[in-house]
Amino acid sequence: MFKQFLDQVDGNQGYLITSLGIFMLFFIVVAILLIVMKKDEVKYMSELPLNDEEK
Repeated sequence: MFKQFLDQVDGNQGYLITSLGIFMLFFIVVAILLIVMKKDEVKYMSELPLNDEEK
């Protein structure tokens, strides 16, 4: 299916590959940041909407 789509697009493969690369790079960076993030920070942010106290 992807190959058929690329065959129909004339001369714009650069834009397709670039946008796919940016898309993949963004989600890979976000996944790495989530894996590296401290568990205390994740717990704090998950409870943030439930806390009424001000700091």
